[in-house]
Amino acid sequence: MIKLIDVNIQEIGSLDKNADILLLNHNSMLDVILLEHLHDKDIAWVTNKKLAKIPLFGFIFKLPSLILIDPQNRSSLKLMMSRLKEELRNNRPIGIFPEGTRGVNNEMLKFQNGIKIIAEKLNLKVQPIVLTHTRKRLDVNTMRATSGEVNIIYLDTIQPTSENWYEELERNFKHKYEQYNGDK
Repeated sequence: MIKLIDVNIQEIGSLDKNADILLLNHNSMLDVILLEHLHDKDIAWVTNKKLAKIPLFGFIFKLPSLILIDPQNRSSLKLMMSRLKEELRNNRPIGIFPEGTRGVNNEMLKFQNGIKIIAEKLNLKVQPIVLTHTRKRLDVNTMRATSGEVNIIYLDTIQPTSENWYEELERNFKHKYEQYNGDK
């Protein structure tokens, strides 16, 4: 897919292959494709179970053993915690989008607190990864693909120990997103 679209990947910083959770902003389906391409481990993606019901794409979503959740259902969230522990024991990093959904018009949404709770409760190493220009390369709403550059900015891995770590992470994340999200 990356070669088909002719995506030029610009990596800034380093991917921590020992991070337990990869936190990414979400603008395009290309986001998942890029990380799968760059990471040598099988990433366990957390996604909304309603995506598994989309014709054709739903079948594709079920293939890589995703962690499908219903954010409105408490028992689904308990099941998610169990699956996260299982996948981590199997040496699979967790891929998750802190915004909870794709942003609109390249705006970043407020981060959901569930990831903060998970990282603290399981004492996980978190690597924030900022992606820019992925929607310009692959927009599933218009089904349009355009060749060009994407930025992948690897921020430092965080161990969730300080009281305000998540708020600081979100602030830094959004700052980097704005810094690198110019026209390309």
